[in-house]
Amino acid sequence: MPTSPSPNRSLRCPACATEYELSLSRVACECGSPLDLVAERRPLPRSLEGRAPGLSRYREAIALADWSLERAYLGAGMTPLVAMGGGLHAKCDFISPTGSFKDRGAAAVAAAALELGAVEVVVDSSGNAAAAVAAHAARAGLRATVVVPEGAPEAKLAQIRAYGAAVMLVRGPRERASQLAMDLSRHEGRYYASHAYNPFFLEGTRSWAFEIFEQLGAAPETAVMPVGNGSLLLGVFAGFAHLVDSGLVTRMPRLVAVQSENCAPLAGRPARPLGHGLYTDGIAISKPVRARAIRDAIVASGGEVVVVSDAEVREARHWLAAAGLWVEPTAAAAWAAVSRPGKSEGHIVVNLGGAGFKCP
Repeated sequence: MPTSPSPNRSLRCPACATEYELSLSRVACECGSPLDLVAERRPLPRSLEGRAPGLSRYREAIALADWSLERAYLGAGMTPLVAMGGGLHAKCDFISPTGSFKDRGAAAVAAAALELGAVEVVVDSSGNAAAAVAAHAARAGLRATVVVPEGAPEAKLAQIRAYGAAVMLVRGPRERASQLAMDLSRHEGRYYASHAYNPFFLEGTRSWAFEIFEQLGAAPETAVMPVGNGSLLLGVFAGFAHLVDSGLVTRMPRLVAVQSENCAPLAGRPARPLGHGLYTDGIAISKPVRARAIRDAIVASGGEVVVVSDAEVREARHWLAAAGLWVEPTAAAAWAAVSRPGKSEGHIVVNLGGAGFKCP
């Protein structure tokens, strides 16, 4: 039986450096900042031959126990990497159990909830994260409550309800749904499964980096992904940093964060009044709670923020569909960024993180 990770884990605030014990009720720092997970990790071995897919495949770098990861496992991870010509590769995370990359983080959060003794998870999301958390909660035998801003896509709401989650619709800005979910999670036995706040979500998304290394045999020159709250980008940054520390790669890829012209806070553009119905609704986050960490990761990797228009996203979505890859608009935004001339040479991996059925 594989050895589980060390139980020596704690939480630390990146804003004020306050440290906390890991607990079911601790969802943020007293100063309001999201918390980082501090854990002992070991270098990944050079060969993972014989290991099953899933997060436990990378157990040295994932701060969760094997038993909890196995109970929450639905098949997330090891998605196809498709060569698209000219050094471009599509990482097809839309081929995931619930149709999005959020399954990576949801599997880790459900495992953490089990380890902490939760009986229910609470999440605020307008779509993909909620569906992923609801499905993995069902797999792990946990109840799920999803707080959703009114006006969320009906296709995504139908999927969330299908997994048995209780759905609460909230009027007003996205922040109101987040606050209600945080308040609900403070009740005994509940765990806040937010993809923005919960640090275990990043434990799951770091697996993206490990898979790319296995599939390419090296780190790509550039990794491109849509960014709203940044849960994928931050996990990818941490994953490649661990690969560097393990001596398996010599450098960090350039991380390119793609945002919509309608909502591009990382590019320093003033936030527009946002409602639902935006074409790239999955990245319409006007105030990412980990914005500083996202910017720091982009700078540290030598990356950049690219802003794309709805017209470019529509064109990219049609092009991908004609090539056999049907994705939602938010995923197509990443492809729109690499469709422009003048991008870096070498291996470029573009994450296609949401299936087309999410926004038919």
